[in-house]
Amino acid sequence: MQDVFDLVQAINQKISQHHDQTGRKPRSVSVSPNSYRRLLEIKAWEERFGNLIIGCFPITLIATARGSLPLLIDELLPDTTVEVH
Repeated sequence: MQDVFDLVQAINQKISQHHDQTGRKPRSVSVSPNSYRRLLEIKAWEERFGNLIIGCFPITLIATARGSLPLLIDELLPDTTVEVH
């Protein structure tokens, strides 16, 4: 059985790894355009818009266990890659 990629969990793991390695909170999080779209879909579902992302506001900040961070779209990142800066 293949595991399902959990984008929100991956973001939180990267942030925790960055904090553990540097001792500092990251300044921002970068995701691919497809991952950004997935975050929009998650937000739409949480806000009960269903699968419609029309009417959703753009996501500029992402809430994490370490606080809110700016969310950037990096068109060069592969779909399941998350980078923190």
